[in-house]
Amino acid sequence: MATKRKEPAEATRKSSRASTVESSSKPPSTASKPASKAKKPASKKADAAPVAEAKEEEATGEPEAKKAKLDEEPAEEKAVETAPAEEEETKKSSSTLLAVGDLVPDVTLKNEDGEDVSLGALYKDNGLVIFSYPKASTPGCTTQACNFRDTYDEISATGFKIFGISQDSPKAQLGFKTKHTFQYSLLSDPSKALLKPLGHTDKNKRNHWIIGKGGKLLEIKIGVKPADDAKNAFAFIKGL
Repeated sequence: MATKRKEPAEATRKSSRASTVESSSKPPSTASKPASKAKKPASKKADAAPVAEAKEEEATGEPEAKKAKLDEEPAEEKAVETAPAEEEETKKSSSTLLAVGDLVPDVTLKNEDGEDVSLGALYKDNGLVIFSYPKASTPGCTTQACNFRDTYDEISATGFKIFGISQDSPKAQLGFKTKHTFQYSLLSDPSKALLKPLGHTDKNKRNHWIIGKGGKLLEIKIGVKPADDAKNAFAFIKGL
């Protein structure tokens, strides 16, 4: 009978010990968990901002574009500053007309044989008489050119050489020279590289110019008469 009474007490003690172990093995209070959870979103948000910004920069290339733009701005500004000067210089050179006393530029043209002729090489050792005409082998041009042919010896004796010039092709100039036996060369200037600065225009295509040895422009005659041109040029040379 005594043994039977002890069993309930022993069972009670075991139950008490199990309860104590269970109580000690339970996790601590979760009261602090909300604070921990509250911190995590902030941390994630802070970390996400640089990542999002980096992705946006990578997608748009904005920082590199801004840097490239800053690097290019000085060059663009310089180009803007120099462009007007270059444009003004080009405009000036293309529109400038030569005047008496100016140095005639060295221009290279084709003669009737298709050979290059340097104007600078021509006036280096001789004076030049250059007359222009509208079109080879036409009546007025033939009269003008033949009169220079007939006064060739007189003008050559003064140390000046005669040259005819027009916008005709070398082939047309050769036919014109051969037909009328000109002793002098005919120059082809289709782009008016020499004719334009000398004052030749579509309205005034019949003219003459006298250039001294060394390239100085001595006389300009615009709009001459075919029959009088050669004798007037000779008269001017004799008066030098």
